[in-house]
Amino acid sequence: MDSQRLAHAILDILPAVLRDLYTDVLRNASSLDSPESRDLSEFRVTTNQLSFLRILVQHDRCTMQGLADLLRVTAPTMTAMVKRLLALGYVARDRDAEDWRTVWITPTERGRQAVELYDRERLYALEQRLNQLSPEERASLVAALPALEQLMHTK
Repeated sequence: MDSQRLAHAILDILPAVLRDLYTDVLRNASSLDSPESRDLSEFRVTTNQLSFLRILVQHDRCTMQGLADLLRVTAPTMTAMVKRLLALGYVARDRDAEDWRTVWITPTERGRQAVELYDRERLYALEQRLNQLSPEERASLVAALPALEQLMHTK
């Protein structure tokens, strides 16, 4: 397979897998009866907002511009995302004590828990899908991991 066809295949497959896992997590959560699963079934965050929230949890706090740079989005896109997550109670916004022009965005405890719960359930959903593959198919995926890792670091 030439590079162009391989690139198209990767760009088609990876987002589809991530979308399917997102759907699996929400579907599985709605079928369970626990407080944690109710939190996920009421999860009204897009995958992009979830990526933003995950990055914010990893960094603990960021400025609006810092977040926009990390996510490679424009300032207006970042502002809209923050407003939505503020309304849902996943983030807090505070002015810097020394420079009032600087606004810090931090994850709330609810935001941290949402990321932790979602990531745990997404891992479980992927494990369930992997368990449905043959040993040969899983071995092929394992063999491809070093090349995918290298692809991430190639510019």
